[in-house]
Amino acid sequence: MPHRLIPVVAMLAAALAPAAALAEQESTSTLPNYDLVQLSVTASAVPIEEFQTRTMAINSCADAVKLGKAMDAKVERKRFVHATELPPQLRPVLKNLPNGMASPVLSEDGSALHVLVVCSRA
Repeated sequence: MPHRLIPVVAMLAAALAPAAALAEQESTSTLPNYDLVQLSVTASAVPIEEFQTRTMAINSCADAVKLGKAMDAKVERKRFVHATELPPQLRPVLKNLPNGMASPVLSEDGSALHVLVVCSRA
C-alpha cells in the first residue's frame, strides 16, 4: 500500500509547488501587504472638490468608515492586499501614504470617485 501512495504524493507535491513558490516569493518580497479601506461614490452624487475636502479630514480607518456611511459611499475593507496586486501607478501613492490618511481622489473614467486609506502594513 505505501508504494501506491508515492505517485499520489508526488502528484500532490507537483501541484502545490507553484503555490508554494508564489507564497515564498510574497513572503520574501520587500513590497508590503496592505490593510485598506476604500471609499467609492459616483461623481454625479458628490462633487470631486467636496469629496476631496471631506476625505482629507480622515485620520484613521475608523474615520474613513464613519465618513463613508455619512456620505452614503460604498465602503470596502480590503485585507492582506500585496503590493503586486495593485496597479503599478498606485504603488508609489500607497507606499508614501501615512497610515490612517486618505489617498488623493482617484478616478478611472470620471464616473466614480475613490479614495484608499492605509490601515496598516505588514
